[in-house]
Amino acid sequence: MAKKSRTKKKSKKAAKRKVKKTARRPVRRAKKAAKKTKKAKKAKKSARNMKKVKVKAAKKVTKKVMAEKKQMVREIAENVIGKVTHYYDHIGVAVVAVNETIRLGDTIRLKHGKREFEQKISSLQVNHTPITSATKGQEVGMKVDEVADEGTLILPV
Repeated sequence: MAKKSRTKKKSKKAAKRKVKKTARRPVRRAKKAAKKTKKAKKAKKSARNMKKVKVKAAKKVTKKVMAEKKQMVREIAENVIGKVTHYYDHIGVAVVAVNETIRLGDTIRLKHGKREFEQKISSLQVNHTPITSATKGQEVGMKVDEVADEGTLILPV
């Protein structure tokens, strides 16, 4: 019988050890999980900070670009001679609202977006009547060499 008591004691000790180990496991797991979440939080924070830095840099660049565009628009607006209000593609004639005096033979530059070209004024008309010059406030028909869509600006050379 002595043998049985020893095995019982051993088994009880082994059971206690097992219980202790299993009791420790959740604590260890919780600690590991806490470490992981701390790392994850730090990583998220640094990612957010990087995003903020990138957004700030992008805003600076866009502000600079917008300022340059506004400056270009101001410069162009000061020099505008007229603006195309309509374009007849089958006859190649643009209806132009004139802001400054223009004459036959003047060289002008037509600009709409990226499309830009120069030409001499070869024909000006008001109500199908040829004229030699147009003054501010008039709407005239002008023969153009290339397509001049609505909104095309007429600038001096």
